[in-house]
Amino acid sequence: MLNVAHLMGPYLQQTQTFIWQYLRSFQSIKPIVIASSLENLDQFPLPNGKIVLRHGPRFSSSWMMSVFYHRICRDYHGYIKRIMRKNAVKLVHAHFGPYGCSILPAVTALNLPLVTTFHGYDLSMQAVLERHATDYQALFEQGQVFLVEGPSMREKLVHIGCPREKIHIQRIAIDVRDYTPPEKKFISGQKIKLLFVGRFVEKKGLEYALKALASVKKKTDFDFQYRIIGYGELEDHLRQVARDHHIADDIVWLGRRSHAQVLAEMKTCDILLHPSVTAADGDSEGGAPTIILEAQALGLPIISTDHADIPYIARANEAALLAPERDVPALAANIRRLMQQPEIWPTMGARGRANVTANHHVRTEILSLENLYKSLLKNRQNHL
Repeated sequence: MLNVAHLMGPYLQQTQTFIWQYLRSFQSIKPIVIASSLENLDQFPLPNGKIVLRHGPRFSSSWMMSVFYHRICRDYHGYIKRIMRKNAVKLVHAHFGPYGCSILPAVTALNLPLVTTFHGYDLSMQAVLERHATDYQALFEQGQVFLVEGPSMREKLVHIGCPREKIHIQRIAIDVRDYTPPEKKFISGQKIKLLFVGRFVEKKGLEYALKALASVKKKTDFDFQYRIIGYGELEDHLRQVARDHHIADDIVWLGRRSHAQVLAEMKTCDILLHPSVTAADGDSEGGAPTIILEAQALGLPIISTDHADIPYIARANEAALLAPERDVPALAANIRRLMQQPEIWPTMGARGRANVTANHHVRTEILSLENLYKSLLKNRQNHL
């Protein structure tokens, strides 16, 4: 069994199921997660690996050891290096660019190969790019491999200075066996249920979904309900948008939900409406939201945008209808089209599930990642 350290912030935020899907699926790798804090362990257990805090609560043994290395030994990365030595780590995988930068001195000192996955904000937000400009160049020079979810992310990473030959596409993936499409039959005249799942931040595009639904309501007599799972800084604004556009009665705000509750809710809905956009500060999905994969696996047709790598994971006019970013009329037209043609929902859903099974099944994609790790270690051995 090969021990690989996975460096990240909290383990694990609910919006980061894309990391958990890989961590829990390793076959010949033992993941040693080095995290800043613990969250949602009940939702995201890791029986095949180990989770270690890199600082720990104040006055805990790990906190005291970290302080000892930092203040007494003057070695900021001393405790992390101790963790990696103690766990016989052979390779380090950093999740998000800034964590790749932060761990670089430790992996250099230990002469370990470093893989860094960029996930979105870390290669799109202008403030992040400016803050880490120098660190990123060092990371690109000294890191061995950089992973992205799709071709759009790859081009962004090349644009900010990463050598193209160091970049590999590692698709977002789910275990399709955990997603069984429900038996559903749409009955004419019943309420159409649309679903959104995500944080209430600009890049999720929820404001445009609300405005598009208001346009649909003005021009048709469809009976619909938009069920919204999420939370965030824009909640008050979004609720006001719904009121201003006279669709407040058609919205159900469900708040935070566990991953299991999200999947259960998806099984009761008909369409996923998730129109991501590039935010004013440059923040974007980077790749694509995992919820779009999960919805396809459950047989839901998708309404979204041609943002980032969404077209790479949801095929336009097959499993999804995609509009340009912030184009409310085009988004509304796609909503009307699906509402008018419920007979095409099963076909779109079947195509989406087939796409996810063929191209995003974690049982296949995990082998690709494991082989990448082993190849890096073999090449390093050959050059010693």
